[in-house]
Parts: sequence; C-alpha cells; structure tokens
Amino acid sequence: AVWTVVLFCSFALHTAVGQVMFVAQMAFFARVSDPRIGGTYMTLLNTIANLGSKWPQTLVLALVDPFTIPGYVDGFHILNGICVLSGALWFFLARKRSPSPRGKFPENLSHCR
Repeated sequence: AVWTVVLFCSFALHTAVGQVMFVAQMAFFARVSDPRIGGTYMTLLNTIANLGSKWPQTLVLALVDPFTIPGYVDGFHILNGICVLSGALWFFLARKRSPSPRGKFPENLSHCR
C-alpha cells in the first residue's frame, strides 16, 4: 500500500512538472514568434521541441537488449545507472559554464524583427 502511494505521488508530481514546463515552453515560443506568422512558427518550434525530446527515449529503449547481461542484470537497470551518472556529471560540469537565465541578455534579443 505504501509503494502504491509513493508511485502515485511520483506520477502526479511528474505530470504537474511536465505541464508547467510545457506552459513555459509555449510562453517562450509565443514571445519569440513573429505575430504575422505566429501560429505557424509556434507549430514549427513545438514540432522541433517534440522531436528533440523523443529521440533519446527511443535510443535508450533500443539499447536495453544490447546492455542486458543474461542471468544477471536487466539492461534497463544498467542504462538507468549510466544515464543518472552522465546526467550528474553533465550537471556539475555545465553549471559553472552556463550563464544565469535572468538579467544577462538584452530584452530585445528575444524578439523577432
């Protein structure tokens, strides 16, 4: 029963955060789109964003079988560990190099001319 509650709360949090990210992404696309062709450009940006977020999932699922060690470890667990470690490494290496998203860029940089 406890596991079911933890799983449900995890899925609920994931869904909520995903919706917040989607709304923020659409707001950004609306901000940088030219009003004359806004709908078409927003659709293009959303399509590219969707493709960019889906191919890693397909790649990882395709790699499950090659990483499986028969009789010992499922490839999913190995890939999960690799992804967590590479994500943590990326976070610690890239966080000092990336600029702060607030206050560093001129306001007119994000508008179409």
